[in-house]
Amino acid sequence: MKLNVTQALKNPGQEYPFEGEQTMASQIVSGEEITFDPVALRGVYSATEDGSVTVEGSLSTVAHGQCANCLEPASVSIEADYRETFQRNGDPEDDEIFAYEGYTLDFGKLALSYTLLSLPMRMLCREDCALLKDDSGDDVCLCQKEAPTQRPFAALQQLLTEKSNTNEQ
Repeated sequence: MKLNVTQALKNPGQEYPFEGEQTMASQIVSGEEITFDPVALRGVYSATEDGSVTVEGSLSTVAHGQCANCLEPASVSIEADYRETFQRNGDPEDDEIFAYEGYTLDFGKLALSYTLLSLPMRMLCREDCALLKDDSGDDVCLCQKEAPTQRPFAALQQLLTEKSNTNEQ
């Protein structure tokens, strides 16, 4: 989404409302591909005497990926509030600032940053999903599948059992 801020630069301190959509390319997050619906942006913007422009508002979208438990498709709604200052003629490659040239703000970097920061650590197809599918398509509980193989002290237990059997004889 591009926003023309000419009016705000002519009238510093005056707030102007805006709303629009920003499309985002799919992203690889923790090794998983995440796709996004168009990001809806709304809020207000105002300029200062030095030419910087402050935008404040909220964004919303839906992220689509795989469920962390059962690997089925999963979607999560993203809602985030933001307040950022775009600096005129700043370095567009600097990740610490939002920069613009001329009279137009580009919301691509802002939408991407706030959307990625709002993603959950794990996407689930439903809140109570705790299952994986085995090769036959049957549900397998994660705790039952992993518990028998996770016995870090099994070798020590075996040594203690052997030692106590030797001492008894």
